[in-house]
This record gives sequence, structure tokens and C-alpha cells, in this order.
Amino acid sequence: MQKDVGDNIYVLVIMCTGGIALLVISFVILFIRNQNKLLQQRESLHQVAMDHQKNLLHAVIHSQEEERKRIGQDLHDEVGGSLSNLRMLINRLNNSNVAEYDVPPAEFYKQLIDKIIENVRNISHNLSPPGLELFGFSEALEEMKDVISKGHDSLISITNHATMSTDTLPKHVALALIRVLQELVTNTLKHSLANYIGISLFMKNNLLSIHYTDNGIGYNTEDKRFKKGMGMQNIESRLMLINARYSVKTSAGRGFSMFIYLDPQKDIGPN
Repeated sequence: MQKDVGDNIYVLVIMCTGGIALLVISFVILFIRNQNKLLQQRESLHQVAMDHQKNLLHAVIHSQEEERKRIGQDLHDEVGGSLSNLRMLINRLNNSNVAEYDVPPAEFYKQLIDKIIENVRNISHNLSPPGLELFGFSEALEEMKDVISKGHDSLISITNHATMSTDTLPKHVALALIRVLQELVTNTLKHSLANYIGISLFMKNNLLSIHYTDNGIGYNTEDKRFKKGMGMQNIESRLMLINARYSVKTSAGRGFSMFIYLDPQKDIGPN
């Protein structure tokens, strides 16, 4: 009888030991599987982040190339064309009688020279807004408005309640924000069919907040056909470089809005 009890206890001990061993092995297997799954997820997220960084870098390079192409085209079409016309007029004057002209040739020359000066000024403004260097962000913003609206004051409305903060921004930060707003305005004028653009700047929770809005057609961000274009990628890359956050609010037929947030007191890299 005692032998049977002893045998049963021995069997129970073996069974318990085996059960515990199975549990430990199962736990180890599950742990390894979970670790592998987490590692795969991390690798996937890292790859997504790397792809995103590559896309942003590509957007920056593409934007720079497009800017060079546009400047070259402006110089060729506007400045080059005006200089060619001026040369033709000078040659014509040399081969004709001044009395044949109803308007003195000097007046034509003056008009062409004025046009060349205006074209060069517009190109230089696009390259580096002079108001930003001389008077700060607020003046550069007003300059941008004047150049784009071309006398149509109702097109763009600017409300700046953060002048003290914007005008003390580091130059590279201010220039990046001007470029972002220029890109947003360009997108609006090209694609949205809007006739009104609003830009508001204010301080909220120690952050410089910029609200850009238009009354255009907007778009549906959930539409699978929607794809972030180079313009938006360029905007995102510029904001990333100055540690600014942003959010977009838009829907089909209800315009477009972007909210940009930036800590003006934070050290945002070198000038």
C-alpha cells in the first residue's frame, strides 16, 4: 500500500514537472515569437520612416531644380526678351531717321529699361525677399502679398498678432516660413479656384501659430486617388527642418486650411 502511494506521488511529481516544463517552453516560444513580431514591426516602421525621409529629400532636391528652372526661364523670357527688343530698337534707330517716330525713341528705351528693372526686381525678390533682411518677417510677408496680389488687395488678407515674435525669428526660420507660405499660395492659385486667402499669425501656449486658409474647392484626403504632391512634400520638408508641426483640414468643396506651430524661443539649428 505504501509502495503504491509512493509510486503515485512519484508519478504526480513527474507530471507536475513535465507540465511546468511545458509551460516554461510555451512561454519561451511565445516570448520569442512576440519579440520577433515586435522586431519586424520596428523594422517596418523604420523602413517607412526611411522611405519618408527619402521622399522629403527628393522633394527638396526636386524643388531646388524646379526653382532653378523657373529662374532660368524667367531670365530668358522676361529679361532676355526685353534686352533683345531693346537691341532691335537701337539697331532700327541707327538705320532710320529719328523724325520718322511719332514717339521719341528714348521713351521706348525708358519703358523697356523700366520693364527690365521690374523683372529683375521680381526675380531677386523671389530668391531672397529684401524686406526680410532689412525689416524682418512682417515686412517680407507684406511684400509677398503685394507681389502675388498685384494690386488686388481682396485676394490675400494678413492678420499678424505676433509681430514681436515673428520679427525676432532667426533668418533661416523666417525664410523657411516665407517659402512655405509662398508654396501654399502657389498651390491655392494653381489648383483650388479660390478667390480669397487668409493668413493669421498669433501666439498660443507660447507657440507661434500660423493659420493659412483659402475658400477653394479643397479635396477629400480619404480618396485613394489623392496623392501628396511635390508641393506638399516640399512644405513638409521645410517645416521639418525648423522643427515646426502642422496639421491640415480640408474636404471636397469646403476649402483648405493648414495650421503651423513653432516654438520661437527654441534653438532651431544653425543659421
